[in-house]
Amino acid sequence: MPELPEVETIRRDLEGILAGKTIADVDVLDPRVVQGFGPDGGLRRRVAPEDFCSGLRGRKIRAVERRGKYLMIHFERGTLLAHLRMTGQLIFGAPRPEARARIQFSGVGEVLNFCDVRRFGELWWAEDWRQDPSIAALGPEPLKVALDPMSWGKALRRSRAKIQSALLDQRRIAGLGNIYVTEALFLSGIRPTRRCVRIRPAEVEPLVANIRRVLTEGTALRGVSFRDYRDARGEKGRGRDRLLVYGKAGRPCLRCRALLRGVKVNGRGTVYCPGCQS
Repeated sequence: MPELPEVETIRRDLEGILAGKTIADVDVLDPRVVQGFGPDGGLRRRVAPEDFCSGLRGRKIRAVERRGKYLMIHFERGTLLAHLRMTGQLIFGAPRPEARARIQFSGVGEVLNFCDVRRFGELWWAEDWRQDPSIAALGPEPLKVALDPMSWGKALRRSRAKIQSALLDQRRIAGLGNIYVTEALFLSGIRPTRRCVRIRPAEVEPLVANIRRVLTEGTALRGVSFRDYRDARGEKGRGRDRLLVYGKAGRPCLRCRALLRGVKVNGRGTVYCPGCQS
């Protein structure tokens, strides 16, 4: 799943590509793109694809922003929101046959392709994105100065959840996924299975610093590509070769040479070093 660095890379690409362009037409080739797919298997929203398309035609793009793992394409009025979920891609270029939706622009031959093998990704319209329930539920942005490590850490340390699960909770902190949580916990010397109530006060500030470090470095490397992630030009990110532990269970730790161990935390696989993390 694209995490904050991958989504931010796409945002920066799209901001440079789309700002100032006017939408000429929209093709929704898979209705579930705009209707969504809820946890119970039902539709998230009841919107006709033709209404969604007609509502976007003629609108001029003002800016592209990000909140957590959500992309927001702003117009003079209203916002097109996107979540890539597991395997979604937003690629600007020639029309792609596998696209689930395509956005065409006035005077431009290239289109914005929304591709998604697993078909969980979504596009939807919001008159006021700040009032959208998905956005309103998000916790603080980890790279923003407004996130105070000590006050955030106090709330974290009251939880009995395992630290890996707590950091994946988008209501607690926005944008983190399994890759960057795994890397940040390794740098912080904290096992992913440790309960938050057992995090020491002195460990909180280094943990936040390491979260910021891995996110900043991941963004500089334009994200991590294993199989599905691509930037807005269809290129892979360069971050995979810089990972210290994620995806490397059974290999020796680069610090202490102990064998890295894979473990499940609430059904999600992660990796840690038994020598460096406690």
